[in-house]
Amino acid sequence: MYKRRRNTNKSLTAAQLERFANQLALPGMTAERQQRLVQATVVVLGLNATGTTCAMHLAQAGVGRLILVDCEFVGISDVAVHPLLSMADVGSCKAEIVAERLRTMCPELRVEVRAQQFDPHNAESLLYEADLAVEGLSNWQDKLLASDNCMHVLKPLIHAGLIEFSFHVFSMMPGRSACLRCVFSNLGLDDLPASGPGRGEMGAIAGLAGAFQAAEAIKIITRLGTISGNHLLRFDVLRSEFDDMTRLTGRSDCPDCGRWG
Repeated sequence: MYKRRRNTNKSLTAAQLERFANQLALPGMTAERQQRLVQATVVVLGLNATGTTCAMHLAQAGVGRLILVDCEFVGISDVAVHPLLSMADVGSCKAEIVAERLRTMCPELRVEVRAQQFDPHNAESLLYEADLAVEGLSNWQDKLLASDNCMHVLKPLIHAGLIEFSFHVFSMMPGRSACLRCVFSNLGLDDLPASGPGRGEMGAIAGLAGAFQAAEAIKIITRLGTISGNHLLRFDVLRSEFDDMTRLTGRSDCPDCGRWG
């Protein structure tokens, strides 16, 4: 497993204590846990509306370093669903615009842009420096690629998927939970939903999914609360129904899940 050295001797500054006062007032949210966020690096794979919302909440929570991976340019349809984009951004590099907005929102945040396609050739190198990955990828095959590589380098992956008026979130913990391929098989999603333009998306629903992703990432980084390995949370917005799907164990013949028995 890739590991990064940390300087654990640092303490929060007076400015940080003031900035995160509301968060630090929560039960169990100690200065030490906040410091884990400040020292953390999260890679955001893809900046669809879900990934952008997640990145925004991670920055606001105090994550010290974000690596934004996206090669797309802002389109007119993006503005209707992305929380940080405007019509003035159409035609610009999406990752650069999101990074600029996050730096304005959180001046202490270190944001690095990787304006490139997430693919098999760069996947491991993009994950190398991060403590965990969240994915805001629109293509479901790319989501599986993220799962494969996070399993290989033993990095947690926070996945989110949108299907019409519902979303689901799954925290993949290598060695403790199934991979996305096994999860999709358990859910009967062998035929993955359509991706790309025209698939249908609402900004409010994507925003909910991104907020849930950020909350899961914060829990993992701070070691606060229960980490939801091997169960998937799904919310149907039209029916206002939550569904907590459990027992999503990996298959014994899976090259990733099978090695842990």
